[in-house]
Amino acid sequence: MKVGLYLACHPGVFDDWNYSLPPLGPAYLAAYARQKVAGVEFVVRRHLSDLIAEKPDLVGITFTTYSAGVAVQDARRIKDELGIPVICGGSHASTLPTILDPVWDCAVMGEGEETFAELLQLFKDRGRFDSSDLAKVQGLLVHGEDGKPHRTQARPAIQDLDSIPYPDRDMMYQTGTDNQWGSFTNEVQILTSRGCPYDCSFCSTVKHWGTRYRFPSTDYVVGEIEQIRTKYDPGLINIYDDLFVVRRDRVIDILREVRRRGLHKGTHFTAFVRSNLLDEEVMEEFAKTNFDYLNIGLESGSDATLKTFNKQASSREKNEHAIRLGRQVGVKFASCFILGAPNETRRDILDTFDFVQNNMDAIYYAEFVPLTVFPSTQFWHQAKTKLGVTDEYLLNSVMLTDEDVEDDRQYMMDKWVYLNEENIPREEFFTYLKLGVNLGQATWKFQQMKKQFEAAAANASNVDHAAANIPFSDLIGAKVKRRLRKIMPMGDRYHAWDDVTAKERAEGVSVC
Repeated sequence: MKVGLYLACHPGVFDDWNYSLPPLGPAYLAAYARQKVAGVEFVVRRHLSDLIAEKPDLVGITFTTYSAGVAVQDARRIKDELGIPVICGGSHASTLPTILDPVWDCAVMGEGEETFAELLQLFKDRGRFDSSDLAKVQGLLVHGEDGKPHRTQARPAIQDLDSIPYPDRDMMYQTGTDNQWGSFTNEVQILTSRGCPYDCSFCSTVKHWGTRYRFPSTDYVVGEIEQIRTKYDPGLINIYDDLFVVRRDRVIDILREVRRRGLHKGTHFTAFVRSNLLDEEVMEEFAKTNFDYLNIGLESGSDATLKTFNKQASSREKNEHAIRLGRQVGVKFASCFILGAPNETRRDILDTFDFVQNNMDAIYYAEFVPLTVFPSTQFWHQAKTKLGVTDEYLLNSVMLTDEDVEDDRQYMMDKWVYLNEENIPREEFFTYLKLGVNLGQATWKFQQMKKQFEAAAANASNVDHAAANIPFSDLIGAKVKRRLRKIMPMGDRYHAWDDVTAKERAEGVSVC
């Protein structure tokens, strides 16, 4: 039996960074199912035409919410050309259990290894999927006799993660004539835990993995890193956990074992962290293990906005402290900053701009994005109540179409679900977003210029001194504010970022 595995992705974001690496999901599914179901051949292709040409007997498709519409189109094409069962899984299927397009024979909910293996055994034994059989499989979303989607009994989470074989990266990389994911020789990702104990208002992955934090043994994790180094020897290993630093003792054990085996030599690492979970010892361990930068969830420079995001135990002060810890050991940070939260003010946005500008020396990469209302998040439910619409309607704002990727402004003005119109009009907000994007680009350019300067200089101490005293962030800050005043005149009123106290005393004018 030949089983095809496929990651559906909208063509407009096909070459985005998060699709330049082979997805781990299909690699885990194939490795696990191969141990449980005899006589199954797996084939993975990045392009749908190549997958159809392999003529599989069954296809499993995974996708994000952004690509949900494209995934349905791809599944219909497979059905039309091959007439075979097509099942789906992944975070979107888990977070939106009220929708199941007729094209899908079923959807795998949550953790997929055991459910997928059981489905393959069922199909191998019966040669088809029968609704009565599917209803007995735990962890599925199926079509009911009433035409509505129904969830089967929930499948318990896998407790012994050491029992799961390492993902089949060889299957993902080897495609016959050439490699379909060109970046794996330079960067490989690894998953060392499942679940996150936090519940940020904008994040949907916790609905997929759950809030219970599960992890395999240190030997299992370091053994996989050793396998990666031996087979692929990448320049960067990306620890892709939702949150790597939940257990500081575990993090320290893993990093020390990596160094004991010499696996840090000749490669670099990065991982996702939170500021309230970092301390001097953990940061020193990161620095010793070649973590040049860490992906950190800063999200905003405003405490009020962080509270709106339900960033438990996080604050601007703690974020600043984490950055200071990074400076001490030479580790930088990369982060995404989210604009457009409910009740966000102009002052909140400026605080975020100021935060990035003031820490430009320590921020390796800053990305500014609008708040996206993902299924099953707190903001999703808030949007449904506020706008009085159904799940299907809201989905149109995050399920990309060709028009969405061709014209950002039109997408933002006509389609995007925006929850802060009362404070900042949509048109004005779009201007702030563009300024944030420009600031992120300036931060990246600053880091690249600094890196080139350091590489070209003979005296590293002089370079550090010069870089520390370049007033580049002040220059960027002034340019941002001048740009705002130019494109958004306020008449006789001053912007919230002006020195309003002095001006009010002198002139008594109103402030926006």
